[in-house]
Amino acid sequence: MSIHSGSLCASEKLAGALRQNNIVSTLVSRKKNKIIRLIEIIIALFQSKAQCVHVDVYSGQAFIIAEVSSLICSLLKKKHILTLHGGALPEFFQNNQKRIKKVFNRANLILTPSQYLKHFFEDKGFKIQYIPNSIDLCDFPFDRSRIKPYSMLWVRAFDPIYNPRLAIETLFEVQKKYPEATLTMVGPDKGLLDAAKQLIKEKKLKNSVYTVGPVPNQELFSYYQSHEVFLNTTSYESFGVAVLEAASCGIPIVSTQVGEIPYMWKQGEEMLMVDDFEPEHFAEHVIKIFEDKELASLLSLNACKKAKTFDWEIIKPFWLNLFNNKHEG
Repeated sequence: MSIHSGSLCASEKLAGALRQNNIVSTLVSRKKNKIIRLIEIIIALFQSKAQCVHVDVYSGQAFIIAEVSSLICSLLKKKHILTLHGGALPEFFQNNQKRIKKVFNRANLILTPSQYLKHFFEDKGFKIQYIPNSIDLCDFPFDRSRIKPYSMLWVRAFDPIYNPRLAIETLFEVQKKYPEATLTMVGPDKGLLDAAKQLIKEKKLKNSVYTVGPVPNQELFSYYQSHEVFLNTTSYESFGVAVLEAASCGIPIVSTQVGEIPYMWKQGEEMLMVDDFEPEHFAEHVIKIFEDKELASLLSLNACKKAKTFDWEIIKPFWLNLFNNKHEG
């Protein structure tokens, strides 16, 4: 939830956008504590008179929310839609097949914004509908007029999944050639901020790394626009909203080649992808963008063009059609 991270999650964005089209929804629980959040969801499900329930599905402990919600919806005979988000769901499936099959088989409809997840679960025999996440291009305008030279940007949570250490070590490698290079790290602490700060100290990068904490969604564009390269160091990716926001603003992207990334983006044309987690290889791509202005411009313009295909006005008809058909599935 944005109250904790600073950025709107996919469901918050969707609810707000649908509200403008007279489709009213209620978002349940902003509590950070998982147990309290689950209790609030359970109470809301029993009290709600909603025609349909929408449940976001993630892996790990968060899967329990989908598990309990789908069971209650089934008992109360409420129609419910599952939307698969977690990039680690395929890995989670390997050790939790019975649990996942029970939850999926209860649903009236299963959606995902990820072609990667769609293909994986369709191979397992499930029917999955693809509706990509959207972006409001007005919030992330293209502008490359005020770039700080040799600057890198990282926008994620300080969480093991997103590998903040890799971004810091990439800067360390880049500074071997460009000592003036900098890194700005935007995002909430999910347990690794202290470790990141310790690494920054060990690498003697205190004057080169700026950790700014969570930034409200409506203010992120200024970071994307003012930096030269965007680093996406995640281990899993079911869609990559931050990557899409960065692309819309025109900042060239260097990313891990995981999950949805190779499904959604063209290597060498829309971004540069690294097929491992070695900082030296990330640094090579970053330096390539620093030095090759034609490549930087190509990546910038092509990625922005791709981002435009995910504008809310293009994605909206898929959601309106879904609700106008009364969620049958």
